[in-house]
This record gives sequence, structure tokens and C-alpha cells, in this order.
Amino acid sequence: MASLELVNVGTDRALLDVFSDLTLELTPEWSRSTDQMLSALLLDPTQRRVVAIRAGEPVGFVTVGRIWVLPIDDPTAWCELGVREPYRRQGIGSQLLGWAEETAPLIGRARLQVPCRGNRPEGIAFLEQRGFSEYDRMACVELSLAGVVAPPIVLPESVRISSLAAEPDLRQSAYELAVEIFADLPDPEPVSAGSFEEWRLRDVDIPDGPLEGYLLAVAGDEVVGYCRLMNEERGLVVGHLMTGTRRAWRGRGVAKALKHAAIAWALERGAQRMTAENAIGNDVMRGLNRTLGFQSAPDFIEMRRTI
Repeated sequence: MASLELVNVGTDRALLDVFSDLTLELTPEWSRSTDQMLSALLLDPTQRRVVAIRAGEPVGFVTVGRIWVLPIDDPTAWCELGVREPYRRQGIGSQLLGWAEETAPLIGRARLQVPCRGNRPEGIAFLEQRGFSEYDRMACVELSLAGVVAPPIVLPESVRISSLAAEPDLRQSAYELAVEIFADLPDPEPVSAGSFEEWRLRDVDIPDGPLEGYLLAVAGDEVVGYCRLMNEERGLVVGHLMTGTRRAWRGRGVAKALKHAAIAWALERGAQRMTAENAIGNDVMRGLNRTLGFQSAPDFIEMRRTI
């Protein structure tokens, strides 16, 4: 059997293209383009990516880096890894995880946090056998857009729908809302939108973002709600990343109007389906998604272990 070579990706566009193709094949819901990965290095230059090569063939990948919504000195590293089906159960996953365990301390991290999906029990079992345990779980839903008609957008008086593409001057107000929303998220640990510059790099100025998909509910010159959308799986899917409203505007139909606008936006772009994630305890948003026709999808699960 040919030996396995772990190739550091760095900023090499050809290798980043290979890495992107591997993630699209193995974890399409988390895949990123080459330009998106290069842009992310501005926010976290400590990120490391490796492609596993056997006999000239890419067979797997692994990455470690900062968890962006946690403090910069948090000891936990985000770690994604995957191995192509024909090459599993040959020790490649163990070698990739071993690389992550060696690399994380070099960038100041003492724990690994690995994302999984509930429909991939073999990946969860792989991690459990190596000492990982479940840290957090999100309920995932998806909406098939085949035959869907854009629902009506009904807004409270004096509120309008816009976007950061149409009104870039609203960035500061959108950021202030993000700070409020992140502070209220029911995560296991407190999370933060970070500084304005971190928020801009992470959530706004993303290659293939797009800004037209950063939908805003605006009252006067204040952003009172937003909905972040992202093109995923190379345009086939629209990921519904976050919907939130200011505390003073909750319960007044703003989130529902943004959800309706998001469905219309996805239909206009010819996407096949929409996806979303909700905290298990977020009954209000989960109920709203059900009324819009979203169906349950495999849970998003984060596994964690101290190195």
C-alpha cells in the first residue's frame, strides 16, 4: 500500500481548490470556496489546513483554527476532517486527527471541537472511540423549494426590508444589532460578535457572500432585524445562517417577515433548497420554521475533547 502524505495547503490556490473539492464531496454543508478560505485567513492567520495524498490521489483533509465567536485566547480549536469513502478504515482518519492533536497546541489551543451530522454515525463513533464526547447539538431543518411560491411579506408599520448591498451605510447599525443578538444566543458558553472589524470579516465582506443576502429590517435609520443568507454547495443551497431582531422589536412579526423575504431571495436565485439550524431550546424560531414548511434534517453535533 502506498504511503500517505500530509500536504500543507497554506495559501496555494491549487491546493485550496483540492481542499474545497474534498469538503464539497465529504461535508457539503460546510464547504468553502478557495477565495472564502483565503479571506478567512485575515481573521485567523493561525488556521492550518492539510490534504492527505495517497499515490497522487487526494483522499482526505483536516483543518484546525480559531472558533471565531469565542475569545481569541479561548483554548478550543475548531477542527474539521474527512476521508473519502474508498479509503476509510485504513488508518487515514487517525493520522489526520493525530496531525490536528499535534498542531492545535502550536497555535495555542488545548482542546479540539469537531462538527458532525446526525446522519453520519460512523464519524461520531470514530470520535467517541478516541475520547470525544458531545458538547453541543443544533436542530437542523431544510425546505425544498420545488413548487414553493414566495410568501407575502407583512411588516409592522414604519419598517421596510433592505440589505447591506442596497444600504451599506447601515453596517454600524447592523453590527450593533449583531452584538445584541449574539449576547442572547443560548449557547453552552457565552459567544460574541467580536469587534466591528471581526464581524465585518466573518459575516459581511465574504467572497460569494453575498451582501444582497444580508437582509435587513429597517425602521428609520435603525436596523431592527436581520437575516444572513449564504450561497452553499456552489449555489444549489441557500444557507439561512442567522435571523434575529432587537429585543424591543421581538414578537412583532419582524422575524417572520425576514424569513419570508429570505425564501423569496432563494427562489429568485434558483436554489433547490434552504437550510437552517436552531438551538434545541429555541422553540419560537423552530415553531416559525415549521409554519413555513421546513422539515427536520439530521442534527448538527459538536464533539469535543481535551488534547
